[in-house]
Amino acid sequence: MNNHSPQTHLHKMQRAILLGFLAVAVSLAFWSVVRSKAILGRDDNPRLVEAALRIQRGQILDRNGTVLAHTVGQPEALARTYPFETIGPAVGYYSFRHGTAGIEAGYDAVLRGDEASFTAVINQQLLHAPQIGRDVQLTLDAELQTTAEALFGSAHGAVVLLDTTTGDILALVSHPGYNPNLLDVNFDELVADESAPLLNRAVQGQYQPGLVLQPFILAAALDADRIQLDGAVLNANRPVPVNGEVKRCQTTPPDNATWADVLIHRCPGPMQDLADRLGLAMLDDIFLRFGFTTPPELPLNTEVPVQEPLADPLQAGIGQDNLTVSPLQVALALASLANDGRLPTPRLITAVQDENGDMQPQPTTTSAGAAVTGRAAREIRQLLNADGTVSFAVSALSGPDSRNGWYLSLIPAETLQYAIVVVVEESDDLEVVQAIGAGLETAVTDLNDAP
Repeated sequence: MNNHSPQTHLHKMQRAILLGFLAVAVSLAFWSVVRSKAILGRDDNPRLVEAALRIQRGQILDRNGTVLAHTVGQPEALARTYPFETIGPAVGYYSFRHGTAGIEAGYDAVLRGDEASFTAVINQQLLHAPQIGRDVQLTLDAELQTTAEALFGSAHGAVVLLDTTTGDILALVSHPGYNPNLLDVNFDELVADESAPLLNRAVQGQYQPGLVLQPFILAAALDADRIQLDGAVLNANRPVPVNGEVKRCQTTPPDNATWADVLIHRCPGPMQDLADRLGLAMLDDIFLRFGFTTPPELPLNTEVPVQEPLADPLQAGIGQDNLTVSPLQVALALASLANDGRLPTPRLITAVQDENGDMQPQPTTTSAGAAVTGRAAREIRQLLNADGTVSFAVSALSGPDSRNGWYLSLIPAETLQYAIVVVVEESDDLEVVQAIGAGLETAVTDLNDAP
């Protein structure tokens, strides 16, 4: 039998040809899929750079539809523009050179249009059309934001205005700030600036709270039946050494002072006595329940350094131990007093545009839980009600030679719908911080009363 017939040679040739085609197919797949990702995906690939520059990012709008950020220009020369030059800390920035921050970073995929359907992506590639992003609507109010910025002037610090029932953030001010329109020009100077203008003080600023903690500690102590507001307090105005200074009550209490007087007159001495009785474990629990030890969940960078555990109950009771807080955390805790003890969840996004161009409302957030009972919250806020405004102003030491002024308020006194927190750095002039808060209170009232 002949093993080398023409038919056998033909079969061998067919197998060789098939193997050759298979080798070519594997090679093409490797170069078109595996290696192409490595080559085309490089940051310096001109095609990717050109495509990124042609992306028409979606708009960022305030709660009334006012444009806070949009992309303008022709496809070959697009530019990200911010109509409100002081909006940087609240909205963030987009820069091809320096990346993104704030809302521009938190919703980057939506604003870029990266979540487009498969069909839309194919059409873009076939037609060489630019990628188009989707709009995002915020809870911020451009008018209130602008007013708060103007009231702050040249002071350093932050302002937070939020709706106590929904957690909607209406204004978020951080000073000093930056103009996002000039970010590329000023970026190196902004990074090197020791005043940290790129830091969002409202959500990332870490401040020594001092007696800002007083209403919340007293509310928790009421809940635990550790004090009664009409209970007698001995030597309420006694001197308390803090960072080399001697602190007494902010205003002079009566001789026969009660725990209500301790809050009204901002007395540190009795707070140390109370904290010593409560102990570190209970103080830890109080701060946790009011949200002082957990960063709020927002599409912003709210990461902060890990805090050291509480070490000294006497210092922790007057806000001079290891706990530091952000203005947003204080605003949420304050809102819990308006909500009969329930801590709201902060909300910054109201709607996101879908692929059909319709704005889809985002679900409202639920309460983060109860910090204290309604009874305790009501009793504390009643003590803070003076002249129709539920407010609290205090100066807090933040180091041997430094202090910050705080102003907290709930308005209007009838409904307590809004919480305002103002902190002014390096100042113990409470008139300054109260003037900022009062100005914002007027702006909110006028806006609500407008037809």
